[in-house]
Amino acid sequence: MAIDRDRIVEEALLLLNEVGIDKLSTRKLAERLGVQQPALYWHFKNKSALLDAVNSAMLAQHHTQRLPLAGQDWADFSLANARSMRRTLLAVRDGARLAAGTRPSAADFSDTEQVLKFYVHAGFSAEEALNISIALARYVVGFVLEEQGERARSHEDAGAEGDLAAELVAFPTLAEAFASLVDHDTINTEKAFETGLRYMIDGMQQSLQVKPPRR
Repeated sequence: MAIDRDRIVEEALLLLNEVGIDKLSTRKLAERLGVQQPALYWHFKNKSALLDAVNSAMLAQHHTQRLPLAGQDWADFSLANARSMRRTLLAVRDGARLAAGTRPSAADFSDTEQVLKFYVHAGFSAEEALNISIALARYVVGFVLEEQGERARSHEDAGAEGDLAAELVAFPTLAEAFASLVDHDTINTEKAFETGLRYMIDGMQQSLQVKPPRR
């Protein structure tokens, strides 16, 4: 039975949400689709190629602030883009691991070209624009890797949590800093994310301000 490439990617994304990236296999996907494994290889030469396509599908479905809007300020776009990327990765099980382990597609390169031109128009060099894009993307992916990893750890350790505040009594500076991130006995990861993101934007702003004017 012939099977459509888009259907394979759609079902793979659903399977990822059900079993996680470690248990997602072409065998399970073929069984889910009611085909033999070789049928998948007509469209994808291996599992890595399949995951590349799943990552692109994830971004297409959830990453709503991927490109700048007409007249948008570069800092506002950077904030919106990073927040949208974080929501995207959190919307899919192991989303950060998927993004970290896959390669961009031709469509991704097209979007990146538009973003780089946007930063260059704002006053950054092409090299700076690329470094900004890489830094923001890796900050988001790394942050969500920690979030999703902690979520998985908390699920496994349910009912066995220790008293972290008591453990930090001997470290007053760390205890004070940690307390600023706790909200109703839960670490406010939103606040931590926004604080780190603001540091990055502020640094980019300062870098732009000290650049000599264009001739």
